[in-house]
Amino acid sequence: MTVRHCALSLVGEPIMYPKINDLVRLLHSRGISTFLVTNAQFPDAIKNLLPVTQLYVSVDASTKESLKKIDRPLFRDFWPRFLHSLEALENKGQRTVYRLTLVKGWNVEEIKAYSELVALGKPDFIEVKGVTFCGDSKASSLTMKNVPWHEEVIGFVKQLIDALPEYDIACEHEHSNCILIANKKVSKCSAILWTNMPQMRIL
Repeated sequence: MTVRHCALSLVGEPIMYPKINDLVRLLHSRGISTFLVTNAQFPDAIKNLLPVTQLYVSVDASTKESLKKIDRPLFRDFWPRFLHSLEALENKGQRTVYRLTLVKGWNVEEIKAYSELVALGKPDFIEVKGVTFCGDSKASSLTMKNVPWHEEVIGFVKQLIDALPEYDIACEHEHSNCILIANKKVSKCSAILWTNMPQMRIL
């Protein structure tokens, strides 16, 4: 089996790994694509990160109050860190993605605030999905009532793109309760929308 793609996410904050740039450089030298997800709390690390194939930022809420409720951040200055991270994303000059996780009753009504955050970071893509309930936990108060139906995710997305005329729906995956929004300048160019991995390895 030949490894072609590496997802740098899921456990902890990968962007804080002290040798992350060495790892990215090594993966690319072996023709392996890199997809990195950060929680948008380390703006300087985002600025210093080498270009990856696709850089994701988790945008779990659009206001200071809801972000504190959903993410329970460690830093007192979590909100300025969050905003500075989005600003840093705009200046990366590479494929960037906002990952929005909708939690019914917590953040699905914040359309205007979300559109303002999109204007701040200007991502190429916005991935919108309903939260996944993994069972009862002392660490979370989530229940199945917080999981939006796919129709509700669609409704949120339609309201969001109404507020963002430069974006449109690129694709949808109902089973994953997920919809991908793309900047129209990206969606009109198949070379940008669909990554040409062999060509990217040459570059």
